Amino acid sequence: MATFCLIHGAWHDPSCWDELTPLLMERGHDVVVPDLPLQDPGAGFEERIRPALEAIDGVDGPLAIVGHSQGTAYSSLVAAANPDSLLVHLCPRLGGFEPPPGAPAPFRQGVPWPESGADGTTIWDAGVAMAALYGRVPAPRAAMLAGRLRPMAMPREDYPLNGPPGNQALLIYAAEDELFDPDWERFMARELLGIEPIEIQTGHFPMAEDPEGLAELLARVASD
Repeated sequence: MATFCLIHGAWHDPSCWDELTPLLMERGHDVVVPDLPLQDPGAGFEERIRPALEAIDGVDGPLAIVGHSQGTAYSSLVAAANPDSLLVHLCPRLGGFEPPPGAPAPFRQGVPWPESGADGTTIWDAGVAMAALYGRVPAPRAAMLAGRLRPMAMPREDYPLNGPPGNQALLIYAAEDELFDPDWERFMARELLGIEPIEIQTGHFPMAEDPEGLAELLARVASD
């Protein structure tokens, strides 16, 4: 059995994994869910991934590092420090990659992204987030997620990883993703990472929309 390190994305905290965590544990896996300080404008990449590195320090046995959305930029750095781990990109926005000429655009048209404040942080209005981020998530769960959204600040330094880490990697993309264009996800997997992506029939938050299905998929790929 594996240890799963689940890394949240921008604006979120570890509670976004609340439904998935017990389902992985029921299947015999260990789970750690670090809280990354993405809301701190003064925190660089080293500070942002430190909670994850500490959470998996001393793990004995197979390790799967799962990053969601913009969290994949940080999970890639965590995986680079653990080269024997399996790296799973879930609905990813990878760090260090920009669309080359002729590539699909990464983002869906019309997403009401929040504007940056004076300190460079962004934060979603809860009502806007309910519609833009969680349209396929059950309403009570969506309301809880929207209510826990935090400010998020981009690091004030260049991304330190030049290209993908050397880990065995998978990319799982959502066919109904509200934020990222599936054409870009497929292009990124095949052309930039050299792997064949796995498609799931959910929106951007499969761990809240279909935690049972995602748990089954992650357990299977970890075993494989």
